[in-house]
Amino acid sequence: MSISDLFRLNKKEPEDQNHKKDLNAIFKPRGVAIVGASSKPGKVGYQILKNIIDCGYEGEIYPVNPHDDEVLGKKAYKMVEEIPGDVDVAIISIPAPLVIQTLEGCARKGVKGVAVITSGFGEVGNIEDEERLKKVADKNNIALLGPNMFGYVYTPSKLNASFGPSDIRPGKIAFISQSGALAISLMGWTAMEKIGLASLVNLGNKADIDEKDLIEYFNNDDNVDAILIYMEGIKEGRKFLETEIKKPVVILKVGSSTRGAKAAASHTGSLSGSDKIYEGVFKQLGLLRAKTFTQAFDWARAFSLPLPKGDETVIITNGGGIGVATTDECETEGIKLVDDSRWLEEKFRKTMPDFGSTKNPIDITGGSGVKGYEESTKIALTEDRIKSVIILYCETAVTNPIDIAKTIVDEYKKVNRNKPVVVSMVGGARTTEALHYLNDHHIPAFSEVSDAVSSLRALYKWQEISGRKKEIPKIDPAPQEVVDMIEKIKSVGRSILLEHEARKVLELCGVPTPKWGFARNIDEAVTQAKDMYPLAMKITSPEIIHKSDVGGVVVNIQNEQQLKEKFDKMMNNVSAAIPDANILGVNLIQMVKGLECIVGMSNDLQFGPVVMFGLGGVFVEALKDVSFRIVPFGKMEAGRLLNDIKAKKILDGFRGVEAHKPSIIQTLYSIQRLAPLVKEIDINPLITNKDGSFAVDARIIL
Repeated sequence: MSISDLFRLNKKEPEDQNHKKDLNAIFKPRGVAIVGASSKPGKVGYQILKNIIDCGYEGEIYPVNPHDDEVLGKKAYKMVEEIPGDVDVAIISIPAPLVIQTLEGCARKGVKGVAVITSGFGEVGNIEDEERLKKVADKNNIALLGPNMFGYVYTPSKLNASFGPSDIRPGKIAFISQSGALAISLMGWTAMEKIGLASLVNLGNKADIDEKDLIEYFNNDDNVDAILIYMEGIKEGRKFLETEIKKPVVILKVGSSTRGAKAAASHTGSLSGSDKIYEGVFKQLGLLRAKTFTQAFDWARAFSLPLPKGDETVIITNGGGIGVATTDECETEGIKLVDDSRWLEEKFRKTMPDFGSTKNPIDITGGSGVKGYEESTKIALTEDRIKSVIILYCETAVTNPIDIAKTIVDEYKKVNRNKPVVVSMVGGARTTEALHYLNDHHIPAFSEVSDAVSSLRALYKWQEISGRKKEIPKIDPAPQEVVDMIEKIKSVGRSILLEHEARKVLELCGVPTPKWGFARNIDEAVTQAKDMYPLAMKITSPEIIHKSDVGGVVVNIQNEQQLKEKFDKMMNNVSAAIPDANILGVNLIQMVKGLECIVGMSNDLQFGPVVMFGLGGVFVEALKDVSFRIVPFGKMEAGRLLNDIKAKKILDGFRGVEAHKPSIIQTLYSIQRLAPLVKEIDINPLITNKDGSFAVDARIIL
């Protein structure tokens, strides 16, 4: 990979053929052909055609079956080319050996969208035929979904081109699933939970259309508020990194393998399990990663609400216990509550009995009834100081939950809806009915307070992401001196840089280092060390990797006399331990104190060069508290990388040790210059204090 190849993201590239494909042909077709349509219940071609008819698709429907003249009351055709009208999309469900020639027939007909339901391609090792499908689609500018999929749904077109359930509730969530079986099961679940979908797409093998293509299509679809993706893996990592994100994208990513880590020779490589890399990718792109299916759909539903325009939140409740539990959840999620007791008393006292509490949470008590919810909700929605609202309800004998739900909806409709409202209700069957009523009216409602708070937190997170300044990383290539140095090292058959070589390479690329020197003998060592005390001294030899084991490391040398004594002793110890070692000299490094961090770079099989950051020492060894970003990234993204680690508070100051974040960011930014030239880098430790950060030790593998 050349430097220009690696950093091609610095400039605008011409759009590839994929981006020119018309996904409107799939989602908003004038006519649909069902190749393999059948009159026999139980057949996939029967169920797909029946779903298209039953769901009220208003375009032309063309069954294709060489044996029947009519299928489910529709005139049938022997092949796609015989259809007289316009066909924008073809749904293909026939034996695998016939699919390629059918796709070629679709191309002759001018079809611009195809969904291949048929299995028997890449998922069973038939890569050759899958690649042939892709070539035919590319040659004819056909947007190809699948193969090996259950179909797709697009409710604004009343189009259910799948063999899943037919009862899909219209909504504004686009659900993209890599798994067909899971998507089918969730179709029924979303209907039961009163969750509406704008679209449901099963990607199958992703021979052509993938997550990036669909995200960018739904970016510009007014029928979609949020995109939800169930993901097992990404086929083209670098392509996915170029995805433009305009709307909230919620990811449920499963699988956390450690492929590639077995062969790693550094901390960075061994810690870069694929799940940590994916986590870095999602954060870098601004995607929201959910932990469970229910959480993913909860978040997606919440994006029907306006984003909060500030931090201050109020909780309205009729029960103290549920209010306290919600307060705890808000603290955990970082949601700030209005904390002005005098102002809250002035505004909310009239909504409750004398024994109610105006402290936030605002406890209007069970005795306030529907009227109390009406008045308190109105105040919360109309007061500009309040930026978001959480409404809680515990079922009581004196109020009907559905009345509370209707009151909340009515007040929300009356007031200009400029702030988010989430609801949690606890109770029995009547409460479940009330929750469904609220969800039907686009107010996210939950039986668990944690789900309500988590969904509100998703809105705040997306508000932060969507408000970020655009940053186009411009990473300069490594200096020519570094390139020449590395080529010279490779020419003599070495793949690992010696310590002083690694330190020089990093320094030339802009990584801050402590004072250091390389000395071939004691006289050079004395000269180099004059303004460096206290210092550490390390043996330099291509044959010696574990220096400490042979007496090749001495620390805390305070003056010239100690340097001479330690130098002679080191040479004697090393020569005795490894008589044949080629000793080139010693490294001298000024000792610095501070917080130990680790910075590294390795190559991921899917995404290419990745940079890692974490705290060093026991933190990296025991806790593996590290995070990643994909090269290239800018300095603002490097700053966010620092905040990803669990121990991020330590960077802000702990027991008198304070990190120097600008120089850490400089290090993370600068080592990217080496990405085309190296396999792995470990800067361990990078020591940081209030004055700066310093790459004390480094290992570079070409």
